[in-house]
Order: sequence, then C-alpha cells, then structure tokens
Amino acid sequence: RQQVFLAVKTYQLQSFLDLHAMPPPQMITDADGMTQENVEFVGFKQQDCAPASWLLYSTTSNLMFYHRALYTQRKGDLSMKEFLMKIKLYCGNLASCREIISEHEHVTAILNGLPPEYEAIISIIITSQLPYSVQHVTTMLFDAEARQQVIVSEVMSSANLVSQQPSESMQHNSPPTYRSSAPRGCGCGRSSGGKCSKLC
Repeated sequence: RQQVFLAVKTYQLQSFLDLHAMPPPQMITDADGMTQENVEFVGFKQQDCAPASWLLYSTTSNLMFYHRALYTQRKGDLSMKEFLMKIKLYCGNLASCREIISEHEHVTAILNGLPPEYEAIISIIITSQLPYSVQHVTTMLFDAEARQQVIVSEVMSSANLVSQQPSESMQHNSPPTYRSSAPRGCGCGRSSGGKCSKLC
C-alpha cells in the first residue's frame, strides 16, 4: 500500500484517483477551424496508463521473485518447521499476486528442498500412485525429523560412554605401588661389615 502511494505522489497521479475528474477532449479545433488532436489529452492518457504500467511491472517482478524463492528454498540448517513455514509463506505471497500454487506444486517445492537424508521419504512420495497432500507430507517429515533426533541423541550418548571407559579401565587396572615390608630405620649398613645393626 505504501508503495502505491509513493508511486502516485512520484508521478503526480492524485487527480487520476478522483472519480469525478473529467479527461480533456481528445480533439480540438484550432484558430483556422482545423480539427487536431489535443496535446493535453495525449498527456492525460500517458499519465493515466502510468499506474497500470507500474502495477503490472511490480506484480511481474514479485511473481518472478517468489517463484524463484519457492523453488530454490533449501532446508539446510533450518528446522523442519522453519523450512515448511518458508515454503508456505512463498505460496501465500504468490497467491496474493493472483498466482495460485496447486497442492502438487507445493509438495514438489518441499521435496526439492530436502537434504539427502530424507531420500527414503522422497522416494515413497514420488512413486506413490495416489498423490500426497501437503498435510500428509508435513506429518511424515515431522515424524522423520523426530526419529533422526532420537538416533543422533543415542549415538552421542554411546560415544560419550565409550570415551569414558578407557580412563575408568586404566584406574582399575593400574599396577599396585610397591610398599616395603621392612620397618623403617632397620637395615644392614656397609659400615657394620655386613652385619645388621638394630637401629629401631
């Protein structure tokens, strides 16, 4: 809406929005009595076509942008919910430009944006003889994402457990430290000629 108002002010088209405004006559008679085209009418028609031309250009540009965005959107690091919301948003934007996206096109855009780990689900959907609805595809993808998160969590837990085992094993299997059974202070000195002196 703001873009329309800006275009109207830029091209000074306020008078064309007045339903009571009358266009100048198309033909006028000059001083010699000759009929000729009215220059004011030509200018009026040019300005009258400006809003339609601008709206057509704006709509066409938006259509091209949303179409490209819809079919190039990838899931990447987005969560499944975020990815599906983006696809839905682009479909809604196209609908606002009077470009209705069918259920099949919506599903195709979703499948095109999925990473390789969803290849099994993609194969099931595209080989099915019955078309899948957007709602059905959405449910399948949410379930698949939940299963993947569980698997990743289990793998990480197992990896942490394995990484802790060597340190614990080393603690249990470490060799015992040597402790002398002889009382401290008792021994045989060289000065005693090989005889043990009792010092304790």
